[in-house]
Amino acid sequence: MKASTLLSIARARVFSTPKPIAVGFELTHLCNLACSYCDRHTPLPKEMSLSEIFAAFSGLERLGMREISLDGGEALAHRRIDEIVGFLRKRAIVVRLNTNGILLPKKKHLIPSFEKIKISLDGPAEVHDRARGPHAFERAVAGARLARDLGARVELTCVIGRHNADSVDALLEIARSLELGVIFQPARDSLFQGESGPGAAYRLDGQQVRAAFARVEAHKRAGNSVLNGWSSLRHFRSFPNDTPLPCAAGWINLTLDPEGNLYHCGQVNRRDKSRNLVELGVEEAFNRLTRHGCQQCWCARVVEENYAWGGQFAKSLPLPPAETQPEPERRRLAISR
Repeated sequence: MKASTLLSIARARVFSTPKPIAVGFELTHLCNLACSYCDRHTPLPKEMSLSEIFAAFSGLERLGMREISLDGGEALAHRRIDEIVGFLRKRAIVVRLNTNGILLPKKKHLIPSFEKIKISLDGPAEVHDRARGPHAFERAVAGARLARDLGARVELTCVIGRHNADSVDALLEIARSLELGVIFQPARDSLFQGESGPGAAYRLDGQQVRAAFARVEAHKRAGNSVLNGWSSLRHFRSFPNDTPLPCAAGWINLTLDPEGNLYHCGQVNRRDKSRNLVELGVEEAFNRLTRHGCQQCWCARVVEENYAWGGQFAKSLPLPPAETQPEPERRRLAISR
């Protein structure tokens, strides 16, 4: 993270001055897959035009945007993705990408533009393809290998549910062979709070979550390819009954949906469309954001950022084992390149 970004975060924290330093932008809800536990597959009715997207970026940059994570649907499926990434890079905005990995070979020329590429992987081929469709695994792995070989910083993301809770060991072995790390988080009913969704059929109960993440913790202790910090692993020990945590939502983070609606957090219910920056202007929409935590965090990276935002660094200290179990074999792994 740049020194200027860290300084902006410190100012926002010390002076209680909200700034949209890190923006999550869902370019489109169009996706080239229809994953069985996801509820973002098809475009929204009024997705922003390219000129509206550029106006949104310019306004957010004036307010303090320094970093952006491009998401979807599938961000690389947006027909103007080249121009969008080019616009951001010309302004020295740090760009990260969340993707299923399949379109990376087609968009090979964009790979050097991303500070980090996060690729979803559910498990070995039979598990991944069962949730995402035929050949999704081999295409995702091909995209990951390509990005890695081009020098990109690549991370794998795994959502643990009923479909893959017993595949943690196998996935980490795959990650080791790819010389990549994995960050884990639990499945929810929906990507959005208070909404029912296809994830309900995949969500684990509390005991199952604890068992799956005990295995993840054991791999982390063994030095294997787990990217979770201890703060998220600590947090998930009580999931789905989350414990209170600090929240940076709306203070330094926000989410922009494809139609231009702003949300202080990407996980909140999407029925409220009252902060649309196309209609209100960027500054007014940002000023109308609510800024309160919900204690229902499930995204591992966000959980860890929130504990850091609150200065609760003790949460990052290693945990003792939750239960007795065989320790995985320690593997040598180059997690970052």
